[in-house]
Amino acid sequence: MDVAVSQFFESIRNPFLDAVAVFFSLMGEPLFMVVLICVAYWLVSKKLGERLAVISFTSLVVNAGLKGWISRPRPYMMGDVSRVELNGLVNTMDLRPYESFPSGHSQGVGGIAFGFASHYRKKWLWIVAPIITLCVMWSRVYLGVHYLTDTLCGGAIGITFAIIWDLLYEQFQDKKYWILAGFSILSILIMIFLPTKSTFEHAGMLIAGTIALPIEEKFIAFTDASGWKNRVLRLLVGVGCVGVVFGAFSLLPFAFLELIGWKFVKYFLTVLTATLLVPFLFKKLKI
Repeated sequence: MDVAVSQFFESIRNPFLDAVAVFFSLMGEPLFMVVLICVAYWLVSKKLGERLAVISFTSLVVNAGLKGWISRPRPYMMGDVSRVELNGLVNTMDLRPYESFPSGHSQGVGGIAFGFASHYRKKWLWIVAPIITLCVMWSRVYLGVHYLTDTLCGGAIGITFAIIWDLLYEQFQDKKYWILAGFSILSILIMIFLPTKSTFEHAGMLIAGTIALPIEEKFIAFTDASGWKNRVLRLLVGVGCVGVVFGAFSLLPFAFLELIGWKFVKYFLTVLTATLLVPFLFKKLKI
């Protein structure tokens, strides 16, 4: 079934559907999701941003572990279909060829979409969330970088994590950081036994969030933004700080950047900046 579905979507490819697939696939790009979480955390609702962050960080650590353990070849590697060759905001040219299962894009979007829905409890969001998730799942199969079962499993895991964290926030609010710490320990074990770029990247984000969120809550405790002027100032401060930290790694020698340990450091410092330093500056600057 996997191959038949992939070949069907390959047979109907055209420039219009290519553009649609790129649009939906962009929603699952790591950079897009990080920006979305930061905007929610800094500008919209601190609680919403935190919830989306913990859903994404914990879910994607599991995703990276499963990818490394299962090592399923992507459809184009098996010769079942060709891929739509993209090298821009959505890139299909430098994907890790044996990390097909489960789909990280489907899992990430499923978690965030249902995280929004569970936070706001609006009927229309419960309709929009599955539609967006299904569209992202379709885009990854259409582009030839995942099988149908990759996306079904990824989407299901992402939604499951959104549901689990909704229950934890409702019933075990005072234990959420201990649960995060447990996932951080799991991420360290995954790094040890499955040392890939993905496991180091996602472990770096999760461990940074586990450290930063309780410190921010106890010692900084910034409040939600009020007024468009404060939101603009927050966005400038936040993007500037995160941009400097993230961009600084591009100045390192290429040989260093190829070491997977630097992936951990890069994403650890980026998330630490976004969740701890930036809120500290909001408080100090009174914005």
